[in-house]
Amino acid sequence: MQSPIPNGTSLQNRYRLRQILGQGGFGRTYLAEDRGRFDELCAIKEFIPGQTNPAFGQKARELFQREAAILYQIDHPQIPKFRAHFEQEGRLFLVQDYVAGKTYRNLLHERKAKGETFSEAEIRHLMEKLLPVLDAIHHRGIIHRDVSPENIISSDASVPAITSNGVGTSRPDMLGDPVLIDFGVGKELAAQTARDNAITAASLGKIGYAPAEQIQSGRAYPSSDLYALAVTTIVLLTGVEPQQLFDDTLLTWQWEKFLIQDLSPELTNILNRMLQLRPGDRYQTAKEVIAALATIPSPLRNAQPPGGDGETGSVGSVGSNLPPLPVTPSPRLPVTPSPR
Repeated sequence: MQSPIPNGTSLQNRYRLRQILGQGGFGRTYLAEDRGRFDELCAIKEFIPGQTNPAFGQKARELFQREAAILYQIDHPQIPKFRAHFEQEGRLFLVQDYVAGKTYRNLLHERKAKGETFSEAEIRHLMEKLLPVLDAIHHRGIIHRDVSPENIISSDASVPAITSNGVGTSRPDMLGDPVLIDFGVGKELAAQTARDNAITAASLGKIGYAPAEQIQSGRAYPSSDLYALAVTTIVLLTGVEPQQLFDDTLLTWQWEKFLIQDLSPELTNILNRMLQLRPGDRYQTAKEVIAALATIPSPLRNAQPPGGDGETGSVGSVGSNLPPLPVTPSPRLPVTPSPR
C-alpha cells in the first residue's frame, strides 16, 4: 500500500490535507480544507487498488469512474454529498462532504467504558432511520457492502445520552440521524476481479459483518446489507464482537445470551430473520424490515416515574403534571386509572 500523504499537502491546488480520518484495506480517508469553497471542510477518500499489475489498475480506474458516477447521482441527507473525483500522480480520490460526529463504534466504546450498551429504543431509532437510506440506494441498484459500526456516524453525537437516575436507558431522540459513509468501492473491485486474482476474504467483506455469499464469492444483494445491519445492531446491543456471537461449530448466532437488558421478542425475531445464513431466508428488501418494525408496540413516553427501575426503552420528561394516559396498565408500571 502507498504511504499516507503528509498533512499540509495540497491536492489539485485546491484541497489542503489536515489529517487522516481513517484507513482500510482499499484506501484511507483524509480531512481537508476546500479552498474553492472558502476553506470548508471536506472528506477525501483515497482509493488504493492494492495490486500493481496494469490490467488490475485499468480495471480499478474503470470501476472508480463508475462508482463516482453512481455516488454523484445519490442525493440523500444521510449520505455525504459527492463533490468531485480526480487522479493525481497515479492516485485516485473521491471528495465528499465532511460529516461531524462520532461513529457508532466510538459511541459503543464510550458506552462500554461505563458498563452500558445501546437500548432497544436506540436500536429501533437507528434501524428506522437507516433502513430508508438502504432502501433508497438499493432502488438505484447500489449495494453498500460494508455496513458496520465504523461506517455509521451519529450526526449529533456531541449531545450526551440521558438516563433515568443514571441507570435507565437513553432517549433515542438524543442521537442524531445516522449517516452512512464509506461505500465498499474497494470490495466491489475485489468482487469484480476475484476470478482472475488471489483475493482474500477480508477484501470482499468485513469479517463477521459481511454474509457468507459476499465473503465466499463476492456476490452481494440488498439482503446482504440487511444482514450486515443486523450484525451491527446485535454488536451495539451486546457490546460483543461478531466472532464471539456466532458459533462456528453449530453455524448459528448465539447473540441473545449476551444481552445485558431485556429485548422484545418482536425485535428479536426481526433481527434473527435478517441474520439468516441463506439469502433467500432473510427479508429481501429494507421496506419489508420497516413494515415489520412498525408492528412492534412503541414504548410509552413518560411511563417511567422518577426513581423507577429504568426498564423502559425511552425516558420522558420528569415531573410532568399532565394526567396519565388512558391506556391499559402495564404489569410492571401500574397506571392510576383516569376518573370515570
